[in-house]
Amino acid sequence: MSSSLRGVQWFSLLILIASLTVGSNSVAQVSGETPSGETQSIRVFTHDSIQAGELSTAKLRAIFSLRKRSWDNNIPIRVFVLPDNHPLHENFCKSLLKVYPYVLRDQWDRAIFSGIGTPPTVVKNIQQLKQAVENTPGAIGYIASNYLQTHAGSPAYEPAR
Repeated sequence: MSSSLRGVQWFSLLILIASLTVGSNSVAQVSGETPSGETQSIRVFTHDSIQAGELSTAKLRAIFSLRKRSWDNNIPIRVFVLPDNHPLHENFCKSLLKVYPYVLRDQWDRAIFSGIGTPPTVVKNIQQLKQAVENTPGAIGYIASNYLQTHAGSPAYEPAR
């Protein structure tokens, strides 16, 4: 592992620890490598109705693995994700959650088959994911930062400081 990659991982961890801020479209940002080796910045964001406070890696894992089922204000959590083989989903799992996508899928399957969890909603593309989170109370999802820069009219989510 190169020192620059370790630097990116530490920087990503620091950004994640800084966490989400309270307010409209709470956001956390992390960077990771795509399968082609490019660095890609990922932002986690929630519906406007959510005042998430801090979302650590452990909390995000609990949310995306369906172990945490409601926000602190008792609004049910609605998880939106891209398909398992989507490069952004793979990057999100590895960079932010620190798990492989197949491990996350196994956790979902266990929660669903045991009857204790509702499956995440899988959407076809980034635009649908963004719209779903923006229009669904209690929703959480992730998006590539460069998507926001290349699509006019998209709100410019800022990372938490």
